[in-house]
Amino acid sequence: MVEIAREYSTRQLLIEATSKRLWQEDESDLRILDICKETNLSTSVIYGHFRSRQGLIDASLLHLFGLVTDEIVTTLELAAAGPHPSGSFADTLYELVSDPEHERSIIRQRQMFFRVSATALSRASIRPGFLHLYNDFSRRADEIYSGIVDAGLLDRRLTGHQWALFFESQMVSRSFHDLMSPWDELDDWGLVANRLLATRDEEINFAD
Repeated sequence: MVEIAREYSTRQLLIEATSKRLWQEDESDLRILDICKETNLSTSVIYGHFRSRQGLIDASLLHLFGLVTDEIVTTLELAAAGPHPSGSFADTLYELVSDPEHERSIIRQRQMFFRVSATALSRASIRPGFLHLYNDFSRRADEIYSGIVDAGLLDRRLTGHQWALFFESQMVSRSFHDLMSPWDELDDWGLVANRLLATRDEEINFAD
Protein backbone atom coordinates (compact mmCIF):
# COMPACT_ATOMS: atom_id res chain seq x y z
CA MET A 1 0.00 0.00 0.00
CA VAL A 2 2.85 2.39 0.83
CA GLU A 3 4.51 1.57 -2.50
CA ILE A 4 1.28 2.28 -4.38
CA ALA A 5 0.86 5.61 -2.57
CA ARG A 6 4.46 6.58 -3.38
CA GLU A 7 3.98 5.65 -7.04
CA TYR A 8 0.80 7.74 -7.22
CA SER A 9 2.53 10.66 -5.55
CA THR A 10 5.41 10.57 -8.03
CA ARG A 11 3.04 10.33 -10.98
CA GLN A 12 0.94 13.20 -9.67
CA LEU A 13 4.02 15.32 -9.03
CA LEU A 14 5.09 14.88 -12.65
CA ILE A 15 1.60 15.65 -13.97
CA GLU A 16 1.27 18.79 -11.89
CA ALA A 17 4.71 20.09 -12.85
CA THR A 18 3.97 19.47 -16.52
CA SER A 19 0.49 20.96 -16.26
CA LYS A 20 1.87 24.23 -14.89
CA ARG A 21 4.08 24.53 -17.95
CA LEU A 22 1.34 23.56 -20.41
CA TRP A 23 -0.94 26.18 -18.87
CA GLN A 24 1.52 28.84 -20.04
CA GLU A 25 3.23 27.34 -23.09
CA ASP A 26 2.67 25.11 -26.10
CA GLU A 27 3.50 21.43 -25.77
CA SER A 28 6.08 21.77 -28.55
CA ASP A 29 8.14 23.91 -26.15
CA LEU A 30 8.03 21.37 -23.33
CA ARG A 31 11.39 19.73 -22.53
CA ILE A 32 11.59 16.59 -20.44
CA LEU A 33 14.87 17.78 -18.92
CA ASP A 34 13.09 20.86 -17.55
CA ILE A 35 10.54 18.59 -15.84
CA CYS A 36 13.39 16.47 -14.46
CA LYS A 37 15.06 19.57 -13.04
CA GLU A 38 11.86 20.89 -11.52
CA THR A 39 10.85 17.61 -9.88
CA ASN A 40 14.34 16.25 -9.12
CA LEU A 41 13.39 13.05 -10.93
CA SER A 42 15.26 11.25 -13.69
CA THR A 43 14.13 10.65 -17.24
CA SER A 44 13.92 6.93 -16.47
CA VAL A 45 11.33 7.63 -13.76
CA ILE A 46 9.27 9.73 -16.17
CA TYR A 47 9.39 7.13 -18.91
CA GLY A 48 8.66 4.41 -16.36
CA HIS A 49 5.39 6.12 -15.49
CA PHE A 50 4.34 7.48 -18.89
CA ARG A 51 6.41 5.50 -21.43
CA SER A 52 7.08 8.61 -23.51
CA ARG A 53 7.13 12.38 -23.54
CA GLN A 54 3.78 12.29 -25.33
CA GLY A 55 2.30 10.08 -22.63
CA LEU A 56 3.26 12.65 -19.98
CA ILE A 57 1.80 15.48 -22.05
CA ASP A 58 -1.46 13.58 -22.67
CA ALA A 59 -1.90 12.83 -18.96
CA SER A 60 -1.21 16.47 -18.08
CA LEU A 61 -3.65 17.84 -20.66
CA LEU A 62 -6.36 15.56 -19.28
CA HIS A 63 -5.50 16.75 -15.78
CA LEU A 64 -5.91 20.37 -16.94
CA PHE A 65 -9.19 19.58 -18.68
CA GLY A 66 -10.52 18.09 -15.46
CA LEU A 67 -9.53 21.20 -13.50
CA VAL A 68 -11.06 23.54 -16.08
CA THR A 69 -14.37 21.67 -16.28
CA ASP A 70 -14.57 21.63 -12.47
CA GLU A 71 -14.14 25.43 -12.52
CA ILE A 72 -16.86 25.81 -15.16
CA VAL A 73 -19.27 23.68 -13.11
CA THR A 74 -18.48 25.76 -10.00
CA THR A 75 -19.24 28.95 -11.93
CA LEU A 76 -22.56 27.52 -13.13
CA GLU A 77 -23.45 26.53 -9.57
CA LEU A 78 -22.70 30.06 -8.35
CA ALA A 79 -24.79 31.58 -11.14
CA ALA A 80 -27.66 29.20 -10.42
CA ALA A 81 -27.57 30.05 -6.72
CA GLY A 82 -27.97 33.76 -7.48
CA PRO A 83 -28.90 36.27 -6.37
CA HIS A 84 -30.75 37.30 -9.53
CA PRO A 85 -31.63 40.97 -8.96
CA SER A 86 -32.90 41.38 -12.52
CA GLY A 87 -34.52 37.97 -12.59
CA SER A 88 -32.06 36.92 -15.28
CA PHE A 89 -29.81 33.93 -14.95
CA ALA A 90 -27.86 35.21 -17.97
CA ASP A 91 -27.06 38.48 -16.21
CA THR A 92 -25.68 36.62 -13.21
CA LEU A 93 -23.70 34.15 -15.33
CA TYR A 94 -22.15 36.77 -17.59
CA GLU A 95 -21.24 38.95 -14.64
CA LEU A 96 -19.27 36.00 -13.25
CA VAL A 97 -17.50 35.12 -16.51
CA SER A 98 -16.84 38.71 -17.58
CA ASP A 99 -15.11 39.91 -14.44
CA PRO A 100 -12.24 42.17 -15.64
CA GLU A 101 -10.26 41.42 -12.46
CA HIS A 102 -10.01 37.78 -13.53
CA GLU A 103 -9.83 38.43 -17.28
CA ARG A 104 -6.58 36.58 -17.95
CA SER A 105 -7.61 33.49 -15.98
CA ILE A 106 -11.06 33.33 -17.59
CA ILE A 107 -9.66 33.60 -21.11
CA ARG A 108 -6.99 30.99 -20.36
CA GLN A 109 -9.65 28.68 -18.97
CA ARG A 110 -11.71 28.86 -22.17
CA GLN A 111 -8.62 28.42 -24.32
CA MET A 112 -7.53 25.32 -22.40
CA PHE A 113 -11.02 23.80 -22.70
CA PHE A 114 -10.88 23.97 -26.48
CA ARG A 115 -7.17 23.31 -26.72
CA VAL A 116 -7.67 19.89 -25.12
CA SER A 117 -10.86 19.33 -27.13
CA ALA A 118 -9.00 20.05 -30.38
CA THR A 119 -6.17 17.75 -29.33
CA ALA A 120 -8.66 14.95 -28.72
CA LEU A 121 -9.99 15.37 -32.25
CA SER A 122 -6.57 14.79 -33.78
CA ARG A 123 -4.83 12.50 -31.28
CA ALA A 124 -6.34 9.07 -30.65
CA SER A 125 -4.22 8.44 -27.57
CA ILE A 126 -5.96 11.14 -25.57
CA ARG A 127 -9.49 10.59 -26.87
CA PRO A 128 -10.79 7.92 -24.43
CA GLY A 129 -9.71 9.91 -21.37
CA PHE A 130 -11.09 13.11 -22.86
CA LEU A 131 -14.48 11.54 -23.63
CA HIS A 132 -14.74 10.19 -20.09
CA LEU A 133 -14.08 13.65 -18.61
CA TYR A 134 -16.29 15.46 -21.11
CA ASN A 135 -19.23 13.11 -20.59
CA ASP A 136 -18.98 13.64 -16.84
CA PHE A 137 -18.79 17.41 -17.36
CA SER A 138 -21.83 17.34 -19.67
CA ARG A 139 -23.82 15.30 -17.17
CA ARG A 140 -23.09 17.75 -14.35
CA ALA A 141 -23.82 20.78 -16.54
CA ASP A 142 -27.11 19.27 -17.72
CA GLU A 143 -28.18 18.69 -14.11
CA ILE A 144 -27.44 22.30 -13.18
CA TYR A 145 -29.25 23.73 -16.20
CA SER A 146 -32.23 21.42 -15.54
CA GLY A 147 -32.44 22.89 -12.03
CA ILE A 148 -32.29 26.40 -13.47
CA VAL A 149 -35.13 25.55 -15.88
CA ASP A 150 -37.19 24.10 -13.01
CA ALA A 151 -36.63 27.33 -11.05
CA GLY A 152 -38.15 29.31 -13.93
CA LEU A 153 -34.94 31.19 -14.75
CA LEU A 154 -34.76 29.66 -18.23
CA ASP A 155 -37.52 28.84 -20.70
CA ARG A 156 -39.13 25.51 -19.81
CA ARG A 157 -39.81 24.69 -23.46
CA LEU A 158 -36.12 23.87 -23.78
CA THR A 159 -34.51 21.15 -21.71
CA GLY A 160 -31.53 21.65 -19.43
CA HIS A 161 -29.39 19.82 -21.98
CA GLN A 162 -30.55 22.13 -24.79
CA TRP A 163 -29.73 25.23 -22.73
CA ALA A 164 -26.33 23.72 -21.89
CA LEU A 165 -25.66 23.36 -25.62
CA PHE A 166 -26.66 26.98 -26.22
CA PHE A 167 -24.34 28.43 -23.59
CA GLU A 168 -21.52 26.10 -24.61
CA SER A 169 -21.82 27.26 -28.22
CA GLN A 170 -21.44 30.82 -26.99
CA MET A 171 -18.27 29.80 -25.17
CA VAL A 172 -16.91 28.32 -28.42
CA SER A 173 -17.52 31.58 -30.29
CA ARG A 174 -16.11 33.67 -27.46
CA SER A 175 -12.93 31.58 -27.46
CA PHE A 176 -12.20 32.41 -31.08
CA HIS A 177 -12.82 36.10 -30.51
CA ASP A 178 -10.50 36.10 -27.50
CA LEU A 179 -7.69 35.86 -30.04
CA MET A 180 -8.82 38.90 -32.00
CA SER A 181 -10.66 41.48 -29.91
CA PRO A 182 -10.15 43.47 -26.72
CA TRP A 183 -12.05 42.17 -23.70
CA ASP A 184 -14.06 45.36 -23.16
CA GLU A 185 -15.59 45.19 -26.64
CA LEU A 186 -16.95 41.69 -26.26
CA ASP A 187 -20.35 42.13 -24.64
CA ASP A 188 -22.50 40.83 -27.51
CA TRP A 189 -22.65 37.31 -26.06
CA GLY A 190 -24.50 38.49 -22.98
CA LEU A 191 -26.81 40.66 -25.09
CA VAL A 192 -27.67 37.77 -27.41
CA ALA A 193 -28.43 35.49 -24.46
CA ASN A 194 -30.63 38.09 -22.79
CA ARG A 195 -32.51 38.78 -26.02
CA LEU A 196 -33.38 35.09 -26.25
CA LEU A 197 -34.12 34.75 -22.55
CA ALA A 198 -36.38 37.80 -22.68
CA THR A 199 -38.71 35.83 -24.95
CA ARG A 200 -39.24 33.05 -22.41
CA ASP A 201 -42.86 34.13 -21.88
CA GLU A 202 -43.45 34.34 -25.62
CA GLU A 203 -42.97 31.96 -28.50
CA ILE A 204 -39.33 31.11 -29.29
CA ASN A 205 -38.70 30.62 -32.99
CA PHE A 206 -35.33 29.09 -33.68
CA ALA A 207 -34.19 28.67 -37.28
CA ASP A 208 -34.83 25.22 -38.74
